[in-house]
Amino acid sequence: MSELRLPPSVKRVVEICRSMGFKVFLIGARALEFYGVVRHTADWDLAIDQPFTVEVRDRLTEALRGAGYTVQWRKWGLYVDAAGVHIDINYAPLILDNDFISRCREVGGVFIPSPEDLVILKLASGERKDVEDLKRLLRLPLDLSYLKKRALQAGLDKELQKIWQRVHGTRL
Repeated sequence: MSELRLPPSVKRVVEICRSMGFKVFLIGARALEFYGVVRHTADWDLAIDQPFTVEVRDRLTEALRGAGYTVQWRKWGLYVDAAGVHIDINYAPLILDNDFISRCREVGGVFIPSPEDLVILKLASGERKDVEDLKRLLRLPLDLSYLKKRALQAGLDKELQKIWQRVHGTRL
């Protein structure tokens, strides 16, 4: 696993979120780097542990804008321009539960999801870049029992099976 180095602007956004009582999760390509799966990307994808109610959205927007950041609302959360660094902040209700949280590792003030939970997040996304990430993630040593359980819970077990078959040539 690699060391996590947050740029100062990302670190400040994380500090703001944490000061408001949120747990902050690093998801997306930057989280994959923690497990040695590298895909170059310019943005940082974060998730918080509370749903984006109007109150949460407004409090977070006010705090980030008060710190000098540009914030745009999106259907999935907040798009933040932090001194030229693009940060997406969203909420991942599909997977964010006690199992997910208990398997995360806290590093540098953020929580890194397990590789199995990153597989589920990537499966749920379904974007081309995420499918390529998935193929690489599925080559890591994984807790297959947990992975299958999570895929079934998310209703993504058939999708996982198809990609597993492509990667390994066998059934999961």
